[in-house]
Amino acid sequence: MSSTASDLLEGIVSSTKASISVILVLLYGYAMRKWKLISQEGESNISRIDTTFFLPALLFTEIGPLATWDNLKKYWPIIPLSVCFQLIALTVALASRLLGMLPHYVPLFVFNNVTSLPLLLIEALAATGALDPLVMPGKTLDGALKNGRVYVLINALVGNLTRFALGPYLMKSHPSRNWFHSYHDDPHRNESPLPGMGEGQITLPYEEDPAPPTTKDRTLSGLKTAKEWTVGAMNPPLIGGLLAIFFGIIPWFHTQLFGSGFLSPIYNSISNVGKLFSALQMLVLGAHLYSKQGTKSKPFHLVWLFFYRFAIAPAISISVVYGIRTTWPDLLDNDPMLDFVIAMSNVGPPALTLAAIATMGHVGDEVEGEISRVLTLSYGVTPLISFPVSIAIWMVKQTDVGELEI
Repeated sequence: MSSTASDLLEGIVSSTKASISVILVLLYGYAMRKWKLISQEGESNISRIDTTFFLPALLFTEIGPLATWDNLKKYWPIIPLSVCFQLIALTVALASRLLGMLPHYVPLFVFNNVTSLPLLLIEALAATGALDPLVMPGKTLDGALKNGRVYVLINALVGNLTRFALGPYLMKSHPSRNWFHSYHDDPHRNESPLPGMGEGQITLPYEEDPAPPTTKDRTLSGLKTAKEWTVGAMNPPLIGGLLAIFFGIIPWFHTQLFGSGFLSPIYNSISNVGKLFSALQMLVLGAHLYSKQGTKSKPFHLVWLFFYRFAIAPAISISVVYGIRTTWPDLLDNDPMLDFVIAMSNVGPPALTLAAIATMGHVGDEVEGEISRVLTLSYGVTPLISFPVSIAIWMVKQTDVGELEI
């Protein structure tokens, strides 16, 4: 069997195992809800606690240990590349909206699984020997895997912050709305209905000829809008991530809290709480499959979403890494594992945490039900990731970082 065919087979096996493990937990949640081991009130309570307490704890413990100035300086290329890939996905999603795609599909395009799936994949691929070519001469596989985990988590840091800052707004956006509120939702607008007209009909302002806004008025209005957006974006998961960065970049707190200092019991307790999130989130997602039937997803929307996430997105990220490595070989750190992680950072199914974001966005039971089904289906087709995995490994072999070094 050729090396490429072997890599492809190993990728299929690894991604299939990862998919099955996720889907099985979803089925457990479905069965528990069907057999009334989880009540409707319990489902709602678990979802709320998961989003407002367990998820912020998880982000705090994942981001904090990595949030150091040294890491940010050493691995800085991962950050703009991650943001760039998300902006490309956002552009594609918004363009798709013009063609009739529903608004809650936008974050499904933009935010893929950047933590659990990549970590599972590199562990599984390493166990089969598929990642052996990515080990630098004189280094060990264990060392390469350790670096790979750091690269994955740095990318996850960016993905988690942007997901929880923008995700709730993207989830409920609508062509006739902006991200904050529509005109008719603004309780502060100065208007009065015409005589004889009821709610929802044409309204007119009290002032017939308002004065044009001055530069000062526009500036104040812009500052007010920015304040409203900032306050509105401060949801619990985002606060957990920002606190992790705050305590992480201060050396004393980083040592005492995330190291072995006297504050480490606080970190350990938060870490224990955060570990509860993933399993509970998948159980709740499975329960949603039973309790929130929602509307049926349009096949074209699903095909387009999966085609982007498993074909177009990897084509973009792999091409970008190849172009950077062959054009500016010194821009990225001299590590094949870094090339592989960046190439795969843009690939894979939508993040499971988008179910939590749907809850935060108050999109309604029908949309939550549809999102649950889409996420389940996306993990059903996750073995497709084996093809971009094989291509990414082949690309890294071709660029051969050691040979490109001057």
